[in-house]
Amino acid sequence: MIRKLAYLIILLGGFFQMQAQSEDLMVDGMRAYMKEDFSGAILVFEKLAKVQTQEPAVFYYLAKSYLAEKQLTSARTNAEKAHLLSPYSFDYGVLYGDLLLANKEFKKAVDCFEKLLAYDDHRLDGEPDMIRVKQFVFLSKGDESKDLAEKKTFYLKAADLGPVQEELWVRIIQLDWELNQKDQVVAHAQEALENYPHMAAWVYPILGDAYQALGNNSASDAAFDKALKANPKDDHVLNNYSYFLSIRKEKLALADSLSARLVVDHPRNGTYLDTRAWVLFELKRYVEARVAMEAALKDRENVSATLWEHYGDVLFRLKLVDKAVEAWKEALRLEPGRQSVDKKIQMRQIPEN
Repeated sequence: MIRKLAYLIILLGGFFQMQAQSEDLMVDGMRAYMKEDFSGAILVFEKLAKVQTQEPAVFYYLAKSYLAEKQLTSARTNAEKAHLLSPYSFDYGVLYGDLLLANKEFKKAVDCFEKLLAYDDHRLDGEPDMIRVKQFVFLSKGDESKDLAEKKTFYLKAADLGPVQEELWVRIIQLDWELNQKDQVVAHAQEALENYPHMAAWVYPILGDAYQALGNNSASDAAFDKALKANPKDDHVLNNYSYFLSIRKEKLALADSLSARLVVDHPRNGTYLDTRAWVLFELKRYVEARVAMEAALKDRENVSATLWEHYGDVLFRLKLVDKAVEAWKEALRLEPGRQSVDKKIQMRQIPEN
């Protein structure tokens, strides 16, 4: 009995001595870490890790020390140990997830961050790292989703958390457009502009198109005017603005100026030449319109039923009825269901409204 007691006392003495040594090592390691003596910290923490194999803090600071020394492989290994020993720790999980990203292990990083959010008790909602993790997860889910509406929902969740890269707003607005949600295009374009005023050259053209689609012509014109102020040579704006004015038969002098500028820089683009021709058509300058249309039809990549229908309309106004009908028939061949053309062919004229 006395021998057993003596053995127990010796054993406990060794245990307490080991604990004291471990505590001393932890203090030494933290002292070196705080002094940014990371190589010294690594030596101490490595020694401590052989004794305290279940203490996550040891592996966490060992990982951070290796990271400071740019030894990413060792940093990742120790961060993983810390995370596995204490999976509910946000700090340990963030460090491990970030190192996975640095190592291009994106799927594992997403899984790690998603688990952190599953443990989230909302005490850290305002912390920059928590916001960053949530944004990363939402962006990853958005990128993975094949459903456009779901994709947009995830992107919006990321944007709602705080400042995001401009590219995200571009993706959100493009999804609004693809989903035919023009009112959302306007709302999100305006929000993007408020956050990033230098996006004006990209945002205002989209606003011009969206307002036109919504029937708000004055707002569309104002947006296009601002777009041209931001970028006077924007071919998208010069084309759409002048074409919208021509089909509305409004501000035709301005449409004439814009479309003329457009084709100077893009003399072989069939779509742009068609716009120029249609502006001239509405100005009743049919000879010039014919020249522009025939140039447009030389652009084989952009030839369409619309171009051939417009060409037929121009020829009809020049009293070249047979040629006009031939052009309309070509339009119908390219797009058999085009009812407006079929009617012109049957009547051999442009129906008067």
